[in-house]
Formats: sequence, structure tokens, C-alpha cells
Amino acid sequence: MSRPTHGLRDWLLQRLTAVYLGIFLVYLLAHFMLQPQHTYQQWHDWVTQPARVIAMALFILAVLVHGWVGMRDVVLDYVHAISLRLTILSLIGLSLIGCGLWSLRVLIQAST
Repeated sequence: MSRPTHGLRDWLLQRLTAVYLGIFLVYLLAHFMLQPQHTYQQWHDWVTQPARVIAMALFILAVLVHGWVGMRDVVLDYVHAISLRLTILSLIGLSLIGCGLWSLRVLIQAST
């Protein structure tokens, strides 16, 4: 690669977000496997507890960061034309920001 890298920081971000994503998904899987079926109201009350809202917001952030680091590295490795690289990275970044804002809006609406 011919770009200045922040290799250790990127590697660490990718690993830390992957660990959080894995732990959170195992927690959700265990909860839904061990608990009886929920009614909508029970599920809503469980999801909107403040600690879970924060955990889910961190999950959304971790997904976005993990996706950005991975996609950015793929684009930087395989797209060599600077203008095309910038266009693709801009579209990915805008898409991730849009998905993040939409997800947080839904999470905030659900918790009010």
C-alpha cells in the first residue's frame, strides 16, 4: 500500500468492535433462548431499559466503525484511481452515517 497507515489503530478498532459485537450478540441470543416468548409490551419494556438503550447505541456505533474500517481498507487496497476511491469512500461514509442516524432515531423513538 502506498498510503500513510494507522495500522495498529485500525487493527485495534476492528478487533475491539468485533469483540463487543460478539459479546452483545451472544447476550441477546442467550436472553431470547432462555426467556419464554415475550409479548410486544414485555419486549418493548425490556428493550427500553436505560442500560440496554446505551448497550444498543454502542452496538450500532460498533457496527458502523467496524464496517467503515473494513470497507475503507478494501477500497484503499483495490481501487487505485484517486477520484474513484474518493467517490466510493464518500458514498460508503454517507451511507454509514445515514444508517447510523436512522438507527439511533428508531432507538430513541422506541425508548420514549
